Parts: sequence; structure tokens; C-alpha cells
Amino acid sequence: MPAEPSDPAGAFADPLAERLWTARAQHRLLPPDEGWSAVDHSRAAAIATELYRRAGAGVPTAWKLGALDEPARARLGLDRPLVAPVLPDGLHTDAGELTLELARFCQPKLEAEVGLVLDGSAEPQVTACVEIADCRFAGWRPPPGVAVADFGLQGAMVFGPGRPAPGEVGVEVRHDGRAVATARAAVADVTARLDLVRPLLTARTGRVLVATGAMTGLLDAAPGRWEFVFAGTTTVTVTLQ
Repeated sequence: MPAEPSDPAGAFADPLAERLWTARAQHRLLPPDEGWSAVDHSRAAAIATELYRRAGAGVPTAWKLGALDEPARARLGLDRPLVAPVLPDGLHTDAGELTLELARFCQPKLEAEVGLVLDGSAEPQVTACVEIADCRFAGWRPPPGVAVADFGLQGAMVFGPGRPAPGEVGVEVRHDGRAVATARAAVADVTARLDLVRPLLTARTGRVLVATGAMTGLLDAAPGRWEFVFAGTTTVTVTLQ
């Protein structure tokens, strides 16, 4: 199990960053407002930078993409897709089966995604990817633009082993053996999204993982055994308890 986020000495420059940091560390929701409604896009980005630095993200080994369509951006009050580093304490790699405690999250939801593995090869590999998305604002209603500050709405990210890319990836999601969602994605469409993150990879050498955005809608993270059966790559099983 990943360690709890550490809190190195030193005050946060923005008091709202400290409140978000504490809410995530204590797995609790933020009280209503506290000034969040006045946060603009620039301040939200500055808060995010401060939080990722405190979390020890350094040069990230994994990134997540989100809010890739206009309806999602409108719902979150964003003017561009969401691009965020995956925090080290929530990153699980080369995982086929994993058990996570729901108490580590606030309002967890599950998404199946196509993961891409960049390792210096000419073409990226694909991998099964499961995001346990999370939000520190009640009802999954962050004020407009604040999703950027709220750790990019992430809780944890699970990547399976990489495989050579097929033309298409399909997924069936099962909860305790019952099919609850299916989806398909063309790999060419998914790899085109790398343009969103490439400018951020210049300082990185070695393997980089990219979660390319939801294939399925957000699924309520009920306790039990969740199987994400990916055609064209591997299966990831996440047991929530």
C-alpha cells in the first residue's frame, strides 16, 4: 500500500493549497466555499504546482489526461483539457491485481482508460489503465476551474504491463462478475492525445506512462471485485474494500 503523503516542513504560499493538502491526507471533503469560488484559472494552476511539489512528484513518471471533450470542460469550468502528473503515492504500475481500501479516498469513482507506455521506442505501447478518480468537493462539484487545483481529480492510477499497440482496444467492466460497462477506442485516436503532454516530457528520460482519458463514464466505486477486461491488451482487477 502506498505511504500517506508526507508534509515536509514549510508553510504553503497559498492557504487554499494547505486546505487541499490536508483534505487529501485526511481523506475528507472540504467545507463549503472557504474562498474557492473566487479562484481563477491562474491561481488554480499555481495551487496545483505547489501541491505537486510538496507531494514530491519531481519529474513525473506518469501523467493523466482528462476533460477531453467540450461538455466535460464546460461542466468543470475549464478552458482546456486537464493534464496532471500522477502523484507517486497513488501510482501502481505493471499491476494485474490490486486491493485498495476505500477509506483512502473521499468520493472515489472508477474509469477504464487506455494507457500508453513511452520508453524511447518509435511507437508507444498500450496497456490497461484504471483510474480511481476522486474529488475533495462535495457532490463532485468543484467550483469552475478548481479541478486543476484539486490534484486533477485524481485518487490513484493503475497501469498494467505494456503490449505492442493493436488497432483498437475494447474493454468490459465487471463488478462482482456482472458486466456494468463496455467501450472501444481506436489506438490512433488515443495516441493523438499525446500532443497534450509532449511539451511536458522534455526533462524526462526512461519510461513514461500516460493515462489518456476515460473510455467509460464515471462508475461509482462500490466495494467488491472490479475486473477491467481489455481486448487487445491485459486485464486489471481492482478489489475495493
